Amino acid sequence: MKLHQIGELSLLKEVRNRFKRADSHLIIGIGDDAAVIAPQEQKLIVTTDMMCEGIHFDMDLASPFHLGFKLVSVNVSDIMAMGGQPRFIFLGIAMGRDADADVFHGLYDGVAEAIELYGMELAGGDMCASRSDMVLSATVTGNGNNILTRAGARVGDKIYVTGYAGDSACGLELLRKLTKESKESVKNLRKQETRIPKHRNDTGKKSLMLQLIDSPVQIDLDTAIPLIIRHLMPVARDSSEIAINAGSMIDISDGLFLDLCRICDESGTGARVYLDKIPLSAEMKQVADKLNLDPLHLAASGGEDYELLFTAPAHASIPALIMEDEGGVKITCIGEITEKDRVVVDKYGREHELKASGYEHFGSSR
Repeated sequence: MKLHQIGELSLLKEVRNRFKRADSHLIIGIGDDAAVIAPQEQKLIVTTDMMCEGIHFDMDLASPFHLGFKLVSVNVSDIMAMGGQPRFIFLGIAMGRDADADVFHGLYDGVAEAIELYGMELAGGDMCASRSDMVLSATVTGNGNNILTRAGARVGDKIYVTGYAGDSACGLELLRKLTKESKESVKNLRKQETRIPKHRNDTGKKSLMLQLIDSPVQIDLDTAIPLIIRHLMPVARDSSEIAINAGSMIDISDGLFLDLCRICDESGTGARVYLDKIPLSAEMKQVADKLNLDPLHLAASGGEDYELLFTAPAHASIPALIMEDEGGVKITCIGEITEKDRVVVDKYGREHELKASGYEHFGSSR
C-alpha cells in the first residue's frame, strides 16, 4: 500500500498509538500543537541532525529499519558527547507520497528499537510529502550537569578515543563494492543482526561469502558484519563513565583528524597523535587489505564511527573499557595536547602535519 492511500492522519494515529507517553516529565506529547515538558533539576541539552537521501544514505545499501535506528543514534551521540543522557526525541520525516507503507513502518521499527536501547521517549515531530528524495530529521533533548565542550582541552592533556576508528568508512566502501546479489544477502541477514556487534555463526555451517563487483575477491560475512553494522546501525557511546574526568569531548562524525582539529580550534591548542596508537579492528584491516584501501586513511578521515574522542589531564583516572556490551568497549590513548603545532608521528618517529581531513558539507574533502 502507498502512503497516499493511507493518509497523514491515519499515519499520525499509528505513530501515536505505538509510542505511548510514559515519562512523567512529558506532560503533553504526541497529538497536540507542541509538547510540554516539566522542568528538571539537571541542565537541558538540545541537538538536531538531518539525514538526506543521496547525501547521507543510499536506499540501495540501507534498509528503512537501519535508517530509523541511525537517525536516533547520530543525535543521541551528540548528547552523550556533551556528557549528557538522552530523554526525548522529535522526528521530522519527508517521504514521497507514492512511497511504500512498508518503508514508513520499517523506519519507525528502527526508531522504536533505538529509543528502547537508549531509554528515551518520542515526544512529537512532523511528517510531510516530498517530491522525490527522503529527508529525515531529529531533535533530541537530554540532561546533564557535568557539561563537556570542545573548548576544554589543555596543554599536557592526553587524547583518547573509544572503540575502533575507520570501521564505518570501511563498511561503507565494502557495501558500495558488493554485487547486487551480495547486497541483498547482507540486507536479509542484517535484519536479524539488529544491534549485535558481530555476527556469530553458532550453527556450525560455513560462513556466507560476499562477492565484489568485477572481482574474484570474496569476503566472509563474519568479518564483514561488524563493519557494515557500524556504518548502518552505529550505537552511540555512553560517556557517563568518562565524563567526570574528561576536559573536552566530541563524537567522531566527520573523521578522527577533522574532529580532533575542532577540539584544538575551540581550545586554542595543538596536538600530537601517534599513528601506531590509533585503534584499528582486525576486521577493518583484513577487509581494507582485500579492497586495496589504506586502513590508517580510513581511520583518520573516514567519519561516521560515532565513537567518542576526548581529552583528559595526564593524572586523570580513565577506565580501560566502557562497560556497554559483553566485554566492554575499549578506550585508547592516541596522543597528547600541545601548545600550538598539530602533528602526527609515524612508527619510525617521523613527524608530519596533522591535516583536518574528513567530510565537510559544502566542502571538497571526503
